[in-house]
This record gives sequence, C-alpha cells and structure tokens, in this order.
Amino acid sequence: MPSAALTHWHSDRMPRLGHFDAHCVALFAPPQAAPATTGPASVSASLPVVPQLAYESLQGYVMLVSGHFQGFCRDLYTECGQLCAATATATMQTTIQAQFAAGLALNTGNPTLECIRKDFERFGFFLDLGAAAPGNPQRITHLGHLNFWRNHVAHQKATPPPVGVPSVLTLADVQAWRASCNGLAISLDDIMKQELTRILGAVPW
Repeated sequence: MPSAALTHWHSDRMPRLGHFDAHCVALFAPPQAAPATTGPASVSASLPVVPQLAYESLQGYVMLVSGHFQGFCRDLYTECGQLCAATATATMQTTIQAQFAAGLALNTGNPTLECIRKDFERFGFFLDLGAAAPGNPQRITHLGHLNFWRNHVAHQKATPPPVGVPSVLTLADVQAWRASCNGLAISLDDIMKQELTRILGAVPW
C-alpha cells in the first residue's frame, strides 16, 4: 500500500503530466498532408506546427515535471512528519509539526538530491537514494539535468549547459526525466515506509 502522497502522484500528478505530454507530442508531430476532401476539417489538418509554440510548450513541460515532483516530495515529507507528530501528546503535536516545517528546503529550493536529503534526513537516517534501487543512479542524473533546465528556463539563461547535460532541450529528454521522477517517487516512498516502520514500530501505510 502506498502513502497518500504517492497515491496522489499516481492518480493526479502523473496523469496531468501525461495530458501535457500528449499536447507536446502533437505539437512536435510532422505536419500531416491535407486530405482530399475540402471543408473546415481539411484546413485544420493541414495547419503547420508553430515552432515557437512547440518550444515554449516544451519549456513549460520542464517546469511542470520539476514542479510536480517537488510537490510530491513535499507532500510525502509532510505526511511523514504528521505521522511522527501524531505519536506525541496532544500538547506537543503542534510544536513537533512546527519543527518539521521550519526551514524546509523543498519549500524554496528546487527538488535536487541535496534538498531532498536535507529535509528527509531530519528523520534521523542517511538517505542513500542512489543505492535504494538499481535504476536510481541514472534517475538521479536525470533529476540533475531536469533541475538544470528548470533554472535555465526560469531565468532564461544564455550560458551553455555544463558537460554531460543535454545542450539542446528535446521532448525525449523531458519524457525520460518524467519517467525517472516516477521511479524516484516510488523509491522514496518505499524508503520512508521502511524508516517510519523502524521509528514508529508500526507500518505507516
């Protein structure tokens, strides 16, 4: 059974990203030849893709993937904090929740590995996300690329990406980054389930 955060990720966040993915796929599809028939349908089918709109949508896709993954990480962290606070006396719960929320890196920073570790390690363990699943090292690399391009788009930087980061933004890259975020979300959920079971002495979800 997944956490409420992962359930929301799979039932709401990923489907919304899927709808936007379909939008981008349609924008980057090669123009179709006009059918033999005439009328409004033949006119709309022959309209060429607008390159500027396609690239702007691709940049928006980057922001959405990063934003939704950041939202998932913050949701999961908050859920875990509330479960821990619920074990304390009623008079202490507000204080504990306030401490969990204080200086939360995921409230202000991008969902980098460093920010994720900074927040989740408040639960008293070393978060080795890279070793948690065979595919995670590549997924973490993808997360770094996603965060670079998020900043590149948000600040409209003209400087070229560092070595190893895709120098040209493509739809295939963003699709791969979205898939990697999904894998990391599942892995992080599993890690926190194990850690909270250890901390609380009971399976949290």
